[in-house]
Amino acid sequence: MVSEPEKQHGEQAEEKRTMSVNIEDKAQLGRFCWIFLRNALKDSEWRTRACAAWGIGIAAENLPREFLQPALEVLSETATDRDGFVRFWVIDALGKLGSEAQIPVVRAALNDKDDYVRINAAKALSQLGQAEGSKILVDTLELTPSAISTAQDLQSSRRVWKLKVFTIECLGEIGSLAAISQISKLLREPHWPIRASSAWALGAIGDRSVIQHIRPLLHDREKLARISAAEALGRLGDESAVTLLKSTLADENKRVKYKAAESLAKLGFRTGIELLADALKDPDRNIQSMAVTALGKLGDVAVVKPLSEKLESDDWQIRADAAIALGRIGAQEVLTTLKKGLEDPVKNVRVCAAVAVLMLLGR
Repeated sequence: MVSEPEKQHGEQAEEKRTMSVNIEDKAQLGRFCWIFLRNALKDSEWRTRACAAWGIGIAAENLPREFLQPALEVLSETATDRDGFVRFWVIDALGKLGSEAQIPVVRAALNDKDDYVRINAAKALSQLGQAEGSKILVDTLELTPSAISTAQDLQSSRRVWKLKVFTIECLGEIGSLAAISQISKLLREPHWPIRASSAWALGAIGDRSVIQHIRPLLHDREKLARISAAEALGRLGDESAVTLLKSTLADENKRVKYKAAESLAKLGFRTGIELLADALKDPDRNIQSMAVTALGKLGDVAVVKPLSEKLESDDWQIRADAAIALGRIGAQEVLTTLKKGLEDPVKNVRVCAAVAVLMLLGR
């Protein structure tokens, strides 16, 4: 969603040094990738530290068990990083990977000077089984701007709605059933980012009772609200919305069109996969990136070849996205392909390739 701090890390200077490793020895390969990620968390460049923390969170479900405790230790050490963006992704990863032992670290982040880190800490606490986290998020939706934000300019409406949007998305991520009624009412909010995030969150929570309230947003005047509605209906498995989603393929906005294609693919329609595969050739690199990410999440091994070709893109962000997508799909034969990513001249691509390799080895 739009409000969550994005994984775009700005332009990176290409480095002359490359990295290589014998991928035939999977134990050696796993150690290499973990050591590289661990060192990336301590890199002098904040973008690299943030990317490594984000990546460990992405790999959470498939991280090889032998690296789980080392990951928790280094993440806990990095939780007080001087950069708020890094702290944000560290807390995010701890929420996905952690156990009771990490609760004090996450709870301390409730007092962070960065608004997003504090809200993310509440989400992480909930993920670690602490009811207080969910309560903080639910209560935050009703708070005044001064209670939400420590920012100097409390009159900034943009700042306030962005924090509220992020809170809604966090409630979606933790699957908060208690927030369904409250979030459903926000689908009618005049401010479109609230409508968009609410549709996304309800789709993530997964209660099909909200389907009838989400469908009208496919015709919303704002494209991101339409995108969120299309994604939510796919997540909710709303087969009765197939006709609506197919009509959305004619949307004037390509992002809306391809999000509808993604949802159709989730509902079992091969047309969705084919449209997303076609989008890999779109002249708009943002559309290419969106398609790469969507195909990775769908997990169809039939798209391994076109995704592997994206590791040759002249856009480093697309190469990074392609590596993560291949890791998500989980086809073991791409380990050889991912060697290109481990030797990429841009460090953050190497980080993503290392994450992808660990995801594959941990299956």
